[in-house]
Amino acid sequence: MNGLLEYTARFFDELEIFEDISRGHSYKAYLHQAVIEFLENETKDTAFGVYRSFFDSYRITLEGKTNPFIDLLDVLLSYEERASTLIDKQRDHYVHSVNVFLLGLCFYSQNPNFREAFDAVNLDKANYPFSYDTKHEEFFYRWGIASLFHDVGYPVEIIGKQINKFISFATEVDRQGQVKTHLEFDNFEEFNAIAEIRPKQDFIKSYYESHPSCAYVDLLKPNDLLAHKLHLSLGVDLKTVKTALDRFPEIMAKSGFIDHGYYSAIIVLRWYGFLIQSCNYKPEYFFHPILDSASAILLHNYYKNVIQKPPFSKGPLSPREHPIAYLLILCDELQEWNRTPYGILDKKRNLAEEASVLITDKRLEMTYIDKDTPLPEQFSADKEATLSKLLDMDALFADGFSIKCELRSFLGPTQGLIDQEVDITPRLLLGNLEKLAVAIHDLYNQQQLKRHPEKSLAYPKFSDLPDSLKYSNLRQARSIAKKLDLMGWEIRPEGSAGEAISEIPDDIVEVLAVFEHDEWVRERLGYGWTYGKVKDNENKISPYLVPYDELNEEIKNLDRDTIRNIPALLGMIGMAAYVKERDSSSPHSRPIIARRLPESYKD
Repeated sequence: MNGLLEYTARFFDELEIFEDISRGHSYKAYLHQAVIEFLENETKDTAFGVYRSFFDSYRITLEGKTNPFIDLLDVLLSYEERASTLIDKQRDHYVHSVNVFLLGLCFYSQNPNFREAFDAVNLDKANYPFSYDTKHEEFFYRWGIASLFHDVGYPVEIIGKQINKFISFATEVDRQGQVKTHLEFDNFEEFNAIAEIRPKQDFIKSYYESHPSCAYVDLLKPNDLLAHKLHLSLGVDLKTVKTALDRFPEIMAKSGFIDHGYYSAIIVLRWYGFLIQSCNYKPEYFFHPILDSASAILLHNYYKNVIQKPPFSKGPLSPREHPIAYLLILCDELQEWNRTPYGILDKKRNLAEEASVLITDKRLEMTYIDKDTPLPEQFSADKEATLSKLLDMDALFADGFSIKCELRSFLGPTQGLIDQEVDITPRLLLGNLEKLAVAIHDLYNQQQLKRHPEKSLAYPKFSDLPDSLKYSNLRQARSIAKKLDLMGWEIRPEGSAGEAISEIPDDIVEVLAVFEHDEWVRERLGYGWTYGKVKDNENKISPYLVPYDELNEEIKNLDRDTIRNIPALLGMIGMAAYVKERDSSSPHSRPIIARRLPESYKD
């Protein structure tokens, strides 16, 4: 998309990451490179790279557990792709959320009016002394959670639509009237509750003391937390908004619609509330940034569906009332390009393929581009009217804003991506992955010097690498757990009980080398690379985008080295590969590689 690459680059130029400055990590480099690769080729794979980089950099995980937020996003993608084809209207929310995230970074970077609003509301040290002191990181953290998770509750909405669609079809034969269905909870209070891991009075004490009005709510109930936040931010009556939120599931059931943002907000509060207590973090880390992000997630639909209607009857939202909610509504409404249609009717609609954006301190211009047929005639006017009704646009753009549509003819073929089954595989923490990435680079250099002693190394140290190659090494480190899983092995701390794998047999090396190359080809295609006889990194051309059997021995050895090095690499971070304990009666007792890989990869 025109504009996003330039604007996000400006944002990352100024961004400071506490972990980088204080502990020598390279999180900003990983995050920015993931963004660059997504913007160069917007696919589910590159979107996952952005999700992974953000939630690994700002992870809260329990000892011995994988990153739960990444696992949840895996489920969202899989469910949306497979289940939504049964309903009429359904578009992608997975790539969409990453585009919303990046569009928000652009507004923050380009519009000082928004930055001032955010700082005024959220960087008051007297109110929240634990906000990041690093440049722009407090915004980055809150915005990342709000934008990347704002649609995570969408499977609930899909379920409701599926039921209605199927019942409508099943009763159509006699046409005796429409049969309405709805989603209902037997025990909603169990869902609307944050587990009490620490003594409740200890966990809520600081927030309760700061806000006496908390006496009227339960600070371990998401609905109550959200009601209190909306009371503070929007000035709505606490009792009235709490009642509205408590009755919202019933109202949705009677009205025949589901607001996925409501469920997304509750999920975020439940998960973060549990994890922050379990890890013994300061309660303020939950009640300020997380509640702010979760309430923004709620408002991205709830504001127009409820808050702008009686009894609240609020007008356009001001950025100084709730900056993150304002930005989320704005970006969610604007992100209308490259949204894969899944629903039956949406597949027949004409949708924008690209967009161009101009953002200044006084004006916004958004142009949606289609390459085949024009967008609907009323598209621009409807979008402008929606934004003006929902948001105080003059607060950011004194010279106004415009929404335009443009038709461009399409020239040239498209490159399809290789499909692959989505699995949740064991994942290492980013700290260990960084160590592995450095070790991968060091071992690569050692082997290159052995094979070509007459050549000097291009990048003697990991720190010398450009961000794109650092990121490539990180991706290779991430794939180790997956490769071991394919063989029925797993990563454990070195010295654990069980059968350790100190050396990978040659026959398995060859099988996994083929798999490694296939993964590498899939990755390159996903990031916009094409085949060519002469390697050209700048233009993303490679002669190695061919089947493994067609590679020369030198290149095959690079793939083999990737596999042979695994035990040594794991040893460098105090880990080792072990044979999984398997139940002989289970269908999973065989190595997974024998069940999953195509016939061409089997002995």
